Amino acid sequence: MSGDKTMNPLSGDKVETDGVYADEAGREVTLKRGDEFPADVILGRTTWEMKGFSMNEEKIDHDQKENTKVRRRMTSTT
Repeated sequence: MSGDKTMNPLSGDKVETDGVYADEAGREVTLKRGDEFPADVILGRTTWEMKGFSMNEEKIDHDQKENTKVRRRMTSTT
């Protein structure tokens, strides 16, 4: 038995890392952070496994304008 206790994401979960993902049937899709894992046409709700990072650099939002608000450092005046 494997010591790996991590769970693969399910359809409906939010994508945390840009990449290429495959479902249980082997169908691969490219998703970016903030997207939602889709349901499979035949299987319905399914698990997804990351197969690799996306090669579509022009589609990746490196500045995270769409996904994450800019965090600012707060400095104490005391």
